[in-house]
Amino acid sequence: MRSLARVLLEIGWSLSGSDPRAESVADLRDRGVRLFANHAADNVAETVGLVIFSDAIGPGNPELQRAGQRKIPTLRYFQALGLLADARQTIAVAGTHGKSTVSAMIGAILRTAGADPTVVFGAEPVGGDRVGRGGSHLGRGPAMVVEACEYRANFLHLRPREAVLLGIEHDHFDCYPTIGRLEHAFGLFARSVRAEGRLLVPHACRRSRVAAASAACRWETFGWEEGADWRATRLGNRLGRYGFTVERAGRPLCRVDLKVLGRHNVLNALAAAAVGLQNGANAEQIADALSHWPGLRRRLEMVGQAGGVTWVDDYAHHPTEIAAALRAVREAFPDRRVFCLFEPHQASRTARTLDETAVSLQNADVTLITEIFRAREPLPANGEVTAADLARSVRALGAEVPPIHGADRCAEHLAHRLRPGDVLVTLGAGNIGTTGYELFERLRKDRPAG
Repeated sequence: MRSLARVLLEIGWSLSGSDPRAESVADLRDRGVRLFANHAADNVAETVGLVIFSDAIGPGNPELQRAGQRKIPTLRYFQALGLLADARQTIAVAGTHGKSTVSAMIGAILRTAGADPTVVFGAEPVGGDRVGRGGSHLGRGPAMVVEACEYRANFLHLRPREAVLLGIEHDHFDCYPTIGRLEHAFGLFARSVRAEGRLLVPHACRRSRVAAASAACRWETFGWEEGADWRATRLGNRLGRYGFTVERAGRPLCRVDLKVLGRHNVLNALAAAAVGLQNGANAEQIADALSHWPGLRRRLEMVGQAGGVTWVDDYAHHPTEIAAALRAVREAFPDRRVFCLFEPHQASRTARTLDETAVSLQNADVTLITEIFRAREPLPANGEVTAADLARSVRALGAEVPPIHGADRCAEHLAHRLRPGDVLVTLGAGNIGTTGYELFERLRKDRPAG
């Protein structure tokens, strides 16, 4: 929503908006947006001509109800994004993991090549480069790069000229009770790519290849494996940062040395390179853009140090993401103690992935698990999975997991245990980043000499 707002401002719209965490989008206020910290019917002024809302907003929201009373048109976020995308040559990035990262990488490549694409994705770039502080930018060129989310099949509001499918794993259990339902949605997305376009899918993901087989457009694969149309070869690893050679149909294209952590980012960069070459970038421009790309906030972000403790913050909330994040941290800090502070995201996801999540959290010296962040979920029901259930599963596999789950108590525990040289990793898609910032401010004050 924040990224969309920034694009609409650049178009010239007059905006207001409501969010209980309005301080997190204070830059919008600086650009003339009227912000409200609470949802209320009076926030919908007489001059409002359209209300756009996110999937976090239910039908009982007072502003939606006021819009209905006044017969003001309403659009979900992806409906509005689809209208913008229809007027542009859209490149849509979908899949269970990596959407924001690959969208940002593609945007960086196209800008390096001299294009000026419109870019919309949901994360914040580190350092706030030209793509915009909120991962959004209204470009003058014809291309538009968008993060395409599968939740509620929202990506079907797009009709992309080109698309990347980064893999399919079962997720969003509140709207996809079976993996078959999710596969069906991705199959529809593959068929939504224009016939004259192209779809790019991971060679190793069977579900993605099945979805691609139903597409009307041509499709190509990327991966490490022999047989992939695009390959990452000659990998090198220096403290968690990877270099690799991009190969197209068996021929070397360029060498990329990533600044960001994680082996998984090799495949993200490979996909972005394939899109870049298709859209006018040459080998030198691709290598330059990817080798200098600084990363995104909350994506293995090296936030800083306080009291000799290094803090890494990541959005990971699915078992595959958690395992990849902790592996990357271990590679970056092989001789350090690693403390993991994890906030489970949604009770439905926690229940359905309990065993897998427990395994994914093993690669830390100490793991603390906060209460579940209940995004889009009602109050807890009797017998529902809890943070304590997950902690017992993690502990049963041999990890050290203190029996505390309140965010404040976890932070207090860490403040007493962390020592100079330790690494703290905060993982989760909810409020865990805020907990991390509060803890680090405390460490700065208590240990100024660090």
